Amino acid sequence: MKISVIIPTFNSTKTIEGTLKSIISQNWPDLQIIIQDGGSTDDTRSIVEKYPTALSGWQSEPDNGIYDAMNKGIKRNTGEIIAILNSDDTWLPGTLDCVASAFSRNPDVGIVSGSIEVWEDAPNGAKVVLKSSLLHLHKGLTVQHPATFVRRNVYDRVGLFNTYYRIGADYDFVLRCLEAGIPWIILTDILVRMRAGGKGGSTFTLDDWKIRRSHKLSSVINETCICANSFARYLTRQAVLKIFGRKTLSALRGCLWNRRIYR
Repeated sequence: MKISVIIPTFNSTKTIEGTLKSIISQNWPDLQIIIQDGGSTDDTRSIVEKYPTALSGWQSEPDNGIYDAMNKGIKRNTGEIIAILNSDDTWLPGTLDCVASAFSRNPDVGIVSGSIEVWEDAPNGAKVVLKSSLLHLHKGLTVQHPATFVRRNVYDRVGLFNTYYRIGADYDFVLRCLEAGIPWIILTDILVRMRAGGKGGSTFTLDDWKIRRSHKLSSVINETCICANSFARYLTRQAVLKIFGRKTLSALRGCLWNRRIYR
């Protein structure tokens, strides 16, 4: 079983080597590693070039965001199974054995997802385990994309990432796969270690709202007013923070505003 991993990079000097080592140490016999770089200006390339025998491809050119880079990498790879790993994430030992076993036991399955460890990037940093789930997608993306492995024919069937969405194209892709009836397995195994940061799973974004509306999720019609109201509250909070600062916002919580707005 040939597995391809796409690593989108941009000025990833501090983290890319750890990512590469975690992939190479899987010792998978038929592994394709493709780095899709967005035109880094740091030493990313010099680090990558330390592993010439491990890499199957390196391309560095400007892109239209991370999902455009992912799409370019998907088009370049030749694997049966495709993974996308961020340049500051790492695979845990045995990840590919676990995933390949799941696909082999279930030849009709198109996607396998597992859990991720999120670590604070500090000595003795706290660890949080985020599990993948298909049960609450009406609330947002509950599938851990860095721990998701997809058969090539799934992309052929449902298409690539929609670059119209700047930070929510993975959510849109997951929903398209479910709408197409792609068989999916959720593993309890932790497959990826991830640094804390980036878009939080509980953070409401305008992209999320657009995607819910686009896919006509059952809860969207009932929640439209709630979502719009929540977004307005979020904008109000950001405006207060920008103009008056956090101390003033804290004072307002207790006198002028309803506390529930800021929880």
